[in-house]
Amino acid sequence: MSNRWMKNRAFVIQDLSKVKQKILKSEFWEKRVFWAKILLFFILAVLWGRFFYLQIIKHSYYVKKAKSRSVVTYTIKAPRGNIITADGVVVATNKAVFNLYIDVEGIKDKEDEVLYKLSKLLKEDFGSLKERFYLLKKTSISRVLLKSDLQWDEVAKIMVRLYYLPGVSVEVESERYYPYGEAYFHLIGYVSKINREEYLKLKDKGYSIEDLIGRKGLEKVFEEELKGKNGYVEIERDAYGRLGRVISRTEPIAGNDLILTINHNLQLTAYELLKGKRGAIVALSPSDGSILAMVSAPSVDPQKFIIGFTKEEWQAISSAKESPFLNKALKVYPPGSTYKVITALTALRKGIITSPGESIFCPGYFNFGTRTFKCWEHRGHGTVGLIKAIAVSCDVYFYTLGTKLDVDDIASVSKEFGLGQKALGWPEEASGLIPDREWKKRKLKQDWFPGETVVLSIGQGYLLVSPIQLARLYMVIANGGFLYRPYVVKAIQKVDGTKIEFQSVLERKIEINPFHLEWIRQGLIEVVRSGTARSAAVPGIMVAGKTGTAQVVSLAAKTKHLEHHAWFVSYAGKETPEIVSTVFVEHGGHGGGVAAPLARELYKVFFKISAPPNQALEEEREGIPEVGENFTGEIVNPLEEENAGEKR
Repeated sequence: MSNRWMKNRAFVIQDLSKVKQKILKSEFWEKRVFWAKILLFFILAVLWGRFFYLQIIKHSYYVKKAKSRSVVTYTIKAPRGNIITADGVVVATNKAVFNLYIDVEGIKDKEDEVLYKLSKLLKEDFGSLKERFYLLKKTSISRVLLKSDLQWDEVAKIMVRLYYLPGVSVEVESERYYPYGEAYFHLIGYVSKINREEYLKLKDKGYSIEDLIGRKGLEKVFEEELKGKNGYVEIERDAYGRLGRVISRTEPIAGNDLILTINHNLQLTAYELLKGKRGAIVALSPSDGSILAMVSAPSVDPQKFIIGFTKEEWQAISSAKESPFLNKALKVYPPGSTYKVITALTALRKGIITSPGESIFCPGYFNFGTRTFKCWEHRGHGTVGLIKAIAVSCDVYFYTLGTKLDVDDIASVSKEFGLGQKALGWPEEASGLIPDREWKKRKLKQDWFPGETVVLSIGQGYLLVSPIQLARLYMVIANGGFLYRPYVVKAIQKVDGTKIEFQSVLERKIEINPFHLEWIRQGLIEVVRSGTARSAAVPGIMVAGKTGTAQVVSLAAKTKHLEHHAWFVSYAGKETPEIVSTVFVEHGGHGGGVAAPLARELYKVFFKISAPPNQALEEEREGIPEVGENFTGEIVNPLEEENAGEKR
């Protein structure tokens, strides 16, 4: 048995030896090593690819992300440039204020806790503060300006508790400041915070989501010059959102200053004269078209767009019928009798008037076809020539010219003198309308009727012009034919001390027959000396102009709230014209009784005349003949009778 067992054992050992030899053969290991190498290479390739992706391709992304977890970057807003009048008065500047900011990331998951603590420190209702935060959070990207212009005691309370207020910071910043408020609102405009859509469009130009941007007037037109260049500060932030050490700081560069052509005293006077009224006053220099004053009423305090309106204030202003946001100096209206100089100039140019002595008889009405057009003086002006017609604003005289003129000729002269065209070119400015045959055919699909020319001849109908356009028209009459483009910025003062000067732009030299010009000027002088604008007379000063009362509704429908518009466009000077102005009172009534006295007060300030109004007028009128002594026909006080057509 043992021999048999020994044989079996030997056989098993022999078989195991064969298996061992087979296993040890190189072919067996070669296959397995090959696949092991493939697997190892694949794993290394995946790891290397991931390493390359993270370290090379996504390097900047992860650096930025890692940095954002430990470092925050805030904008340091650049101070906007100052706006300064020609006589050196700063009318828009900046003041230092303490602003309270909350970092949205830093306060994450702790909003209620931090806001509750702030409500106690600021003595504000927690619910209101929280609501304000969430509303501001929707329009912010990094941090929220929770409250501006903090008082010093509020700053002190917050600063000593900053360790317990993660994400909270108090910054000293420049805030736009308008020391003269409403008086400059429509000229300077205002600024307000940039919205998200604007930021996405302008961020490549250096704008921050926290920036203020010009919305109106000079602040908008000269935004690029006034804005400046923002600075930046990098601050460490710990895991709890608390702000720590300043890592780096880039100082902002202030915006450039604007030097205006505005006369500060004249601007304030114009503002005071329009208080309680709706209208505009524009004053220009006839020598170069520079704007000396531009005021629209009613107005708005531009500071409110920074400190904020209450709900009641905003509702009252935005829904006001007086339209305080509109710059009425650049809005368009029917000009009334101020337009009669265009009718006269067209008639002179076409040879319809060859002498100021040529006259017509005004019975108080004018029959044309089946229609009867009334003169504002229903008793009539009697025999009237050109100079007297301008002085007493005789409608019948200009109705008669209207029947002899072609509407296209009147329109051509109007456009030549700058009417129906933007004067400044500002976004909020209206062009107006000078109607002609082609316009009516295109717009209304109708032919032009001769009766419409009769209406146009006294400044009514489809005609629409702005106060600044009328000032330009009378500027050309005052300076002898030079149509300058109005401008209000005299120079840009850069932060490095260099200055960019602006020169007047002469759009065209209008050829006017010297005799015709003298006749028109004589008529405008008589308007003030003995006609419809005696209330505009200033002692020692030559004042010439034209009143206008633009009818906006029929006489039957006229109410206190729909009175006619009152106009007085004029120029004045001691020897030669030094100032041109338009005074416009919306729904004010009669031009001679409402607008002309305002021009008188404006000129008294410009020429530094302090005589009491009544005394000044009496001194000026001594020795001046009445209209009836210079001209034939019965003359009555144009302010005594109710308007029968268009009163002056």
